Amino acid sequence: MIKTDWDNVAPWYDEHLEGTDTYQAKVIAPNLLRMLTPKKGEIILDLACGQGYFSRLVSGAGVSVTGVDLSGVLIGKAKEKSSDIAYIIAPANDTKLKKESFDKVFTVLAFENIKEVDEVMGEIKRVLKKEGKFFLVMLHPAFRIPQYSDWGFDDKKALQYRRTDKYLSEIKIEIDQTPFKGKSKIKTVTFHRPLQWYAKVFKKNGFVIAGMEEWISHKKSQAGPRQKAEDMARKEFPMFLALELKKI
Repeated sequence: MIKTDWDNVAPWYDEHLEGTDTYQAKVIAPNLLRMLTPKKGEIILDLACGQGYFSRLVSGAGVSVTGVDLSGVLIGKAKEKSSDIAYIIAPANDTKLKKESFDKVFTVLAFENIKEVDEVMGEIKRVLKKEGKFFLVMLHPAFRIPQYSDWGFDDKKALQYRRTDKYLSEIKIEIDQTPFKGKSKIKTVTFHRPLQWYAKVFKKNGFVIAGMEEWISHKKSQAGPRQKAEDMARKEFPMFLALELKKI
């Protein structure tokens, strides 16, 4: 079995997704369902599904869902939580699934961790039916670049702002995912690419952008001198980018 970085953080990630005040629960889940609009009889693929959080969300109401992920540990946890979803251990760029067998494909917060995005888009096109749709949710690449973006505060203007140190560069970034102090370092790798990079890859693989949304944080600051500025900034700088792509 192929080992991945996410095998090491699977227990922590699984526990995190059990929370009720996460971005996954409060922001992504309701918006994804609204965009995806799963309909009875549809066959849907959750690519890079992790422990099946969104597979379970979409499943039901006559919808057939398949989840694919490279991490055997995460797929094992997904299978423990649901028996009516087909889960497969496979890389996102070579799923071995039947050609043109899915009405819709979606991927949530995974493209940032995948090196072979070009190949993955080719695989998505292969498994999608004619005029099928791909829904992609990612960290907003213009505002959330790990280690190269952060919040700042202008005391004179009483204004919270978002600082971005790099944007157009393609960057490979190591992320410390150690969930608890005192344990050995556990790292995963994330990749930053600008929007134009993604647009070129989509076009190359036969997709057009049919819809785009930018989702803000649901969180609120505690009472204090910066509360108003912080809450205002959250409404101006989106945390996530959601795209609807159509196969042509």
